Amino acid sequence: MDDRWADLLANLSELFAADTNDDVVATYLSGEGYDRGQIGEIVARLRADRGSLAGAERHIIPAFMTFRVMGPHERGRFAPDAWGHLLSLNGSGILNGAELEHVIDRAMAQFDGRIALDDLRAMLEGVGFEDSGPADHVTLH
Repeated sequence: MDDRWADLLANLSELFAADTNDDVVATYLSGEGYDRGQIGEIVARLRADRGSLAGAERHIIPAFMTFRVMGPHERGRFAPDAWGHLLSLNGSGILNGAELEHVIDRAMAQFDGRIALDDLRAMLEGVGFEDSGPADHVTLH
């Protein structure tokens, strides 16, 4: 992620309280000219960033992290909440970049049509992942 994205997340953290509904943030971003795909990814990153807050200290996403954008073959396949969940798993460090790509590929191969959050969670639970993170370090095959 470049400085522009880190600055955007820092500004959003200042504008909105941590308990602000994601829809309020999405409405603001829409007014700023972001499209639906960008808004989903920004909100997911903001949620992941806020999930890593410790006390009064804010965790700034390091500049070396990547910003994952859907490819044309992925648009329309993932429900926004499912895509946001994947990004939050990646942003929190539960999935590294290679594992994220593997999960995306596996979900697209395993499910026909739109991939819902429940589908994605069921697939991840099948290989040992839970919403709180992996029980043990699990390698996805």
